[in-house]
Amino acid sequence: DLQKENATEGGVCRVVGGQASITHKKEAFLCDSDHITKIVCEIGNAGLRLRSASGDTQLTTLPKVLEYFGARGANTYELVALGYLRAATRLRELKDTYQIISLRENVIGPDGLHHINVARYFLLGKRKDLPPAQAALPEVA
Repeated sequence: DLQKENATEGGVCRVVGGQASITHKKEAFLCDSDHITKIVCEIGNAGLRLRSASGDTQLTTLPKVLEYFGARGANTYELVALGYLRAATRLRELKDTYQIISLRENVIGPDGLHHINVARYFLLGKRKDLPPAQAALPEVA
């Protein structure tokens, strides 16, 4: 049972028996320029800033970023601000090794507009159903 406070907005991501759900206290998550600036600074201070836009660099860094965010996850706008312009594609590629879920939320974006069903991604960990050779891959620190 994973249940943690969503540090960005007071919501909760709960995973029980492989089923995930998220709730928010507010109807739309405010993802304005101030929030984006804080996220970019926070990731930079944590030493997780993306250093290159190459696919390999993104595949190496993105799991670390999602692990850092934990139960609060990261939405599409936050990942784009961090340099992951093709976040959904990268996350699909990572699902070969990691258990990643996406849940939908309404967002007031940096453009000030209300966006419905924006993906928020959560890293639950390494997949446990992999063959031994793949399961032995080094852990992401």
